[in-house]
Amino acid sequence: MPHYDRAPITEALIDIRIEPSTNLKLEDFQPLKARLADYPKEETRHLNAVTIQFGAGISQTTEQKPWALVLRNADNNQVVQFSLNGFTFSRLEPYQDWGHLRDEARRLWDIYSELAKPKNIVRIAVRFINVFKFPGERVEPDEYLNIFPEVPKGLRPELRDFGPFSMRLPFPQLDLQGVLVLNQGNGIPRPGDVIIPIILDLDLFVESPKVANEEELWALFEKLRVRKNEYFEASITDKTRELIR
Repeated sequence: MPHYDRAPITEALIDIRIEPSTNLKLEDFQPLKARLADYPKEETRHLNAVTIQFGAGISQTTEQKPWALVLRNADNNQVVQFSLNGFTFSRLEPYQDWGHLRDEARRLWDIYSELAKPKNIVRIAVRFINVFKFPGERVEPDEYLNIFPEVPKGLRPELRDFGPFSMRLPFPQLDLQGVLVLNQGNGIPRPGDVIIPIILDLDLFVESPKVANEEELWALFEKLRVRKNEYFEASITDKTRELIR
């Protein structure tokens, strides 16, 4: 894939879901903080658990259960989540490159898996959220993109503008035994900006990946990254390439 100096990536992540081998509790993750001084900002995420009781009447109670420990670096552009059923590492703007993303994710995964001792890996994913900022108050989508909601060409120009939209297209990846989900929509420009922001979100995942060891796991991630790049390049035109170079 060509290198883009102004890559539109606002978030890139690597996600690994597990079946834990032990009865993990969130407090088991506390020792991780001592090993990750470069991630000083901490928060706890909770999961809402709803209990419904039947008797003389029906009662419902909602309880928040601690679910994940989230750590952020000082610059707030790297986030790692250690949860009871998996691990996620995200790189926010400014994105660096795949090598930095992969290597840091692997370092953090090694620390997590040493503690969690997963029985199995049940799902892996890479996800790249791109936000293009096309200049102008209106654009013809096919100038910049090869995939977009098609509007009848027979309509007058003033009738062809459309408002907020969201499109989701899943593409089976038979050779990888996974699915790539392409999500597209429009963002909201900031006041004073004369741009049209378009989101291109590429989410590629594999359920029950057939990997026997760590080397096979990370080799599969390399294949997911290559496939994601194929879809990205196929989705944009040369005019967009010039915009982000």
